[in-house]
Amino acid sequence: MTYRDAKTMTARGQVQLRFVKRAAKAMSTFQCLVVSADRRRGEMLERAAAEGGWKTCVCEEVHSALAHVGRSFVHLAIVDLEGQDLPMFRPVLEKLTSQGGVLLIVCGNEGDVQEELWVRQLGAWLYLPGVAETSNLALLCGEARHIAERLAKAPPERAPAAAVELESYS
Repeated sequence: MTYRDAKTMTARGQVQLRFVKRAAKAMSTFQCLVVSADRRRGEMLERAAAEGGWKTCVCEEVHSALAHVGRSFVHLAIVDLEGQDLPMFRPVLEKLTSQGGVLLIVCGNEGDVQEELWVRQLGAWLYLPGVAETSNLALLCGEARHIAERLAKAPPERAPAAAVELESYS
């Protein structure tokens, strides 16, 4: 191996080492997506998530939330339905629950039983009707962080063996 090749290998190795360190750092950050059409409520939910130890991303539109979910793994999602039309948020909620491994907190409209039933049937972790500024949501976000850390350390579930039908050769 020539001197030039040795230097190239070293540089290549350094780049790979930096990439591995960045990837490990990225894996240790826990992402929280906040979806709220109301800017003031979105900021309140973002503060609560940040106080709970989350790196947050706030989306005011359904399309931007769907795009974020498509390109990043989200550990926690807080979707604010209060004062909003549920059909508008259905695609985001369905996408988040279909991914698996996402803790979902839905802040809903107080007294809307149909909304609550639908959100709970989707598999939301928490349904919180009537969340106000004085709510202690940061504590719940901190608990969600502990759960997400435990889930990240848990070994992946093994898929059940597929049933294979044997053809009879007669």
